[in-house]
Amino acid sequence: MSATTFLIELFPPAVRDRWGADLRREIDASGVRSWPDTLVGAARLWLHPSDWPEGRGGETRRVLTVMLFAITAATVLVLRTVAPSSVLTASPRHPATSLWLVPLLVGLALAVPLPPLQRDRLRLLVATATRTLIAPAAAVLVLFALAWSGFAGHLTGGANVALVAYYWLTLGFVACRICVLIARTARIVTLPSIRRLSIALLLIGAGLSLASGQALLAAAARGVDLTWLAQVLALGVLALTALSAGRDTRRTAA
Repeated sequence: MSATTFLIELFPPAVRDRWGADLRREIDASGVRSWPDTLVGAARLWLHPSDWPEGRGGETRRVLTVMLFAITAATVLVLRTVAPSSVLTASPRHPATSLWLVPLLVGLALAVPLPPLQRDRLRLLVATATRTLIAPAAAVLVLFALAWSGFAGHLTGGANVALVAYYWLTLGFVACRICVLIARTARIVTLPSIRRLSIALLLIGAGLSLASGQALLAAAARGVDLTWLAQVLALGVLALTALSAGRDTRRTAA
């Protein structure tokens, strides 16, 4: 894949379909010096769905649904880097630490597509889900087998590094395949309306903002901790993405 093709793939699908050829000519003509502006332009368009051109029927809803679940998957990966955490996970003494999960889970519930009622489409949905998830399921089973065998506890050096790398690659692979599943089944299931998606994005953004604030307070209390600061930044970026896209999508739904 060329650098130009890679940069164009970063844009929302509707933008690629409408202006992909123009983008390619502009990037090829400008060369490397246009790459930073192209990246910024792609990121800005993802945050402003109302600027997307009219695509095929339901395309905006499909893309926003995948985007929403991608934000959720990224959140899980970010939180896993510091798990277990008494700052963002409820404990008997401090149950309020998990209140940020309430708007996030409500938003996620609003965005869940409904399965088809027709038998043929339901059968197609099951077949698509099976094909998409069989590889990540196998990777997870291998991970569990290594954990249950006790073999992992005796590894040292390079073997232990390889196992840790496999663990994180498996988590990332599972997250990516779930997003792929949402994209592949978007034409089979009943997707939420634009209004519901906008509310879902705003709720998820609100929950992530609370989580980022809690992590920031924890980082301030602990002193300079690069791990916590990186988590604050990551949660903040995800919150900003969800809030910006949700607010802009709300204007589209109005």
